[in-house]
Amino acid sequence: MTDIAYTDKKKFFWPLASVLGLMPVIGIALYYETGTALWLWLTPIFFYGFVPIIEVLFGEDTSNPPREAIPGLRDDKFYRWSAFAGLPLVYLSWVVGAWFLSTEPFSLNAYIATTVAAGLNGAGALNAGHEIGHRRDKVSINVARFLLCLCGMGHFRIEHNMGHHVQVATPEDSATAMMGENFYEFVLHELPGGYVRAWGLEKARLARADKSAFSLENEVLLNTLITLFMYGTMTAVFGLIILPYLLIAALLSNLMLSSANYIEHYGLMRGKRDDGRYERVQPHHSWNANHVVSNVMLFHLQRHSDHHAHAERPYQCLRHFDTSPQLPAGYFTMYLAAWIPPVWYKVMDPLVAEQMGGDMTKAYIKPSKRDAIMRKWHKVEPATNAVAAE
Repeated sequence: MTDIAYTDKKKFFWPLASVLGLMPVIGIALYYETGTALWLWLTPIFFYGFVPIIEVLFGEDTSNPPREAIPGLRDDKFYRWSAFAGLPLVYLSWVVGAWFLSTEPFSLNAYIATTVAAGLNGAGALNAGHEIGHRRDKVSINVARFLLCLCGMGHFRIEHNMGHHVQVATPEDSATAMMGENFYEFVLHELPGGYVRAWGLEKARLARADKSAFSLENEVLLNTLITLFMYGTMTAVFGLIILPYLLIAALLSNLMLSSANYIEHYGLMRGKRDDGRYERVQPHHSWNANHVVSNVMLFHLQRHSDHHAHAERPYQCLRHFDTSPQLPAGYFTMYLAAWIPPVWYKVMDPLVAEQMGGDMTKAYIKPSKRDAIMRKWHKVEPATNAVAAE
């Protein structure tokens, strides 16, 4: 296989995903310039007001790089550094937000707006950490480490790579949502389940080397201590007034990540083979979206089927599959739907049923909702055993 000439039309838009880490700083600067506190809400207004609108205008992109072009795309360091660039920018925004709250006269509106902005900024850090955390070189692992530690999610690389990717779309995966399970129910098992699974994976790995889980070789423990140290240092520098800012922003970031996990595999389940093992992950086990604006902002996270098929394939190389189930909108719009369960069920349950071809025995359904869902959506005709008359 040889490289061919190929132009990635989105190439010079990819750094925008990192540059958006400055959005909270821009909001604070505009507040100082105008004296209008509304500018402090710039970040949530941009992502959940402006982006869903412009997505409609820019539409979808289903184009794929030719197979022969993937090696060249993969090795182009422009993409690597476009993702790395977010690290200093999200930390700058995080520190500037803390400085702002510790130096300005207290205003509840300003405090809430700045905290929400930091939470959304942290969600961008987690998304970049997810992408970079699939690389195996030490630089990438450490960049991912500090992107994830910013929001108290230092366990995510272990949990996601060695837990979720192995058990996705099965009842064993705490990060796969059941049909009929609302977002808030999902979070209650997904967030703690992720930490528990990561700790168990690291404990087992160290046990094989005859080492204690309470060792700094335990990535989960080490990264947890890094987060505690950073939060302690920030509190010591800026005062106790920023402690709610740090903790609530981290929680919001985690909830944004949970929002992505919730929508990515909702109601989808891998079948079991005759030997009792689950079938290999296929394109139809992930929900996808080709909306170009949110795909650029999220490093192609929405081409999720190819990500699961080739976990180490970098974002610029991810492909669209015609066989993968498609969401009706990009992630930012779908998050809004997920947070309002009746809206989510109205939009997504028919799509799950369609994806199953009406055979809801193939769907991953919340046990307490199974009877109601089967009555409403199961449309498979019973097999007939009638014998033709001779």
